[in-house]
Amino acid sequence: MAGLIGVLALLEGELMGDGVPPHLSNRIRDRLERAGLLEPAGTERELRQSISDLNHRLRYALGEYEEPPEPLTVP
Repeated sequence: MAGLIGVLALLEGELMGDGVPPHLSNRIRDRLERAGLLEPAGTERELRQSISDLNHRLRYALGEYEEPPEPLTVP
């Protein structure tokens, strides 16, 4: 799980810096939409927010937080 958390953090950072090709970004967006983690036609910031929220939910599942975390706003 720690590896997956790291990959999500890396992906979020790369999306912020335009380091993810559009076709890959769109595939990630589509997958998160199908999972109900991102609203259809969400913005790039909303995509990053969804990934950040997922990251923190995984951390909660691992026991890093005692209670489910509140979303932390991404830039």
